[in-house]
Amino acid sequence: MFNDISRALSPELPHDLGTMDQHLDFILPKVIPFGEDLREEHFWLGKRWKEVRDDEGFHEAILHIFNPGGEYLLSLDGNLIKGSWRKLGNENSLILEVAGRSELFDLRFLNAEFIILTKHGDQARKGQRKYFCLVYERAVRGRGGELDWRNIMEKLFNIWRENSLGLWAWITLIAVIGLIIYFSVR
Repeated sequence: MFNDISRALSPELPHDLGTMDQHLDFILPKVIPFGEDLREEHFWLGKRWKEVRDDEGFHEAILHIFNPGGEYLLSLDGNLIKGSWRKLGNENSLILEVAGRSELFDLRFLNAEFIILTKHGDQARKGQRKYFCLVYERAVRGRGGELDWRNIMEKLFNIWRENSLGLWAWITLIAVIGLIIYFSVR
């Protein structure tokens, strides 16, 4: 019930944002205060993270699994490639090493259902996607099958909607009820 009231009083996610990167540019500043960091490993270790892209030709099932001890597994349509991961000092950054290649990613958002990373450097200038979006595999499943990237962006936006406006919605509702009771008793 609380979430329904929050959603009723909150704005909708704009539908004209375009690409997934543009959606994330809009959503991330709103949800970052509700995220975690890489030190809280119970949010992300030992889980199956599905890679999400908005590329028209992207149909592969890509899973990323970060196991304790630095083991990294990359599943491409069920075919496993072993690698390793490690945190970069006290930074919220991950180094992923797989197939002789090392890449540095900075954490943008993390909770129990989302890991959103950016590869260090200006990827857009190189014609590559800006964000590396991973969603907990169970959270991607909807009633009619797997959610598409737009529904996943809506789910991410709901984190802000349900957390930031929930308190204000309840304060407003209680104030209105209080005013109604006050004026009806007078």
